[in-house]
This record gives sequence, structure tokens and C-alpha cells, in this order.
Amino acid sequence: MEILESTEGNIQIVKLEGRLDAPNTEKADDFFSKKIVATQENIVVDCKNLDYINSSGLRILIMGLKNMNKKNLKLILCNLQKNIKDVFHFSGFTNLFNVEYDFEAAINEAKN
Repeated sequence: MEILESTEGNIQIVKLEGRLDAPNTEKADDFFSKKIVATQENIVVDCKNLDYINSSGLRILIMGLKNMNKKNLKLILCNLQKNIKDVFHFSGFTNLFNVEYDFEAAINEAKN
């Protein structure tokens, strides 16, 4: 799994690539924990190249969302592949997360 980060204006961009599953849990959990503690800005998570997510990966994103909500900040997901969208849909998490169709829509949402 690769985690790439950048900024666009005052928005933090996180790109997930590969598989967000049990073998990558520690790396992803460590990254998101540190990123969320350090930021005072909204975060867009671009999942365009995320191929797979399991319950371990979902837990990391849910904890990230919960911690961002405590700070009154947004964690916005975008570019979910069909199989990833299905996981979010069937688990009922599309109601919890702000999921945007594409990167530009996510950036616009983060600006608001």
C-alpha cells in the first residue's frame, strides 16, 4: 500500500493506492492518526487507486472521520472504485462519510 500526501491551498490531500487491509493496518493507522492530530484543515482522501478495503481499513477511516468530526473538520472520500463503493454501501457507511464522485467535487466540498 502506498499513501501519498500533498496540499491544495489549505486542503490536505491523501491518495491511497493498493490494498487497505490487515497487512497494511498499522501503516495506515499510524499515518491517519498523526495526520489528523497535526491538521487544522479538511482532508480529501482520493481512492482512485485503492484496489481493496476490508473491515480493518474501514475501521481506520471511521476512526479518522470520528476524530475529524471532533475537530469540526471534514474527511471527504472521492473516486471510489465500484468494488470499494459496494463495500461502503453494503456496510451502511455511505451514510456516515461524505463521498464525492470525483476529485474536483471533493475539493469544492472541502472548501465549503
